[in-house]
Amino acid sequence: MIGRAILIWSSAIVVAINVPSMVGVVSSKVEAITTEDASVLNASASNGRSYVLKSNDGGHFEGKFRFNGKSLSAMVDTGATFVTISESDARSLGFGGNELRFRYEVMTAGGKVKAARVQLKSVEIGTVQVRNVDALVLRGKTLKFPLVGMSFMKKLGSYSADNDQMTLIN
Repeated sequence: MIGRAILIWSSAIVVAINVPSMVGVVSSKVEAITTEDASVLNASASNGRSYVLKSNDGGHFEGKFRFNGKSLSAMVDTGATFVTISESDARSLGFGGNELRFRYEVMTAGGKVKAARVQLKSVEIGTVQVRNVDALVLRGKTLKFPLVGMSFMKKLGSYSADNDQMTLIN
């Protein structure tokens, strides 16, 4: 019985890795994320090693990520070097005091802002999990939502974007 379960899971993993287009065949609705333009995002979950995000009307990939176990709507931004969160989100994740030393100056779309560097214990979406992720906390900057940058993406086994879906693979 265990051998059969291993065979089934192995087959599912091989199919999900080698034929990403098939992953969308079995999909489950994930909580809708409302953005300012009221676009709706649907995400498709697959096996324990990968997760498929569908793009919203603006072409962005958003989802319910868990940062240190806390669920926050976030947007994937491969142009961002680090996962980036607001100061208020950082405090809600338990960062404060000496951990938030705003000694870096970074350029954002909204201009220059002070930032602190922290390490998140984990960043997850679906069953994809990455541990020890470097992140920037923007001082006094209210981000619409956290940005999932390359400090998360480069720790994945792989990722790809094709048309309206992005596949994240552990």
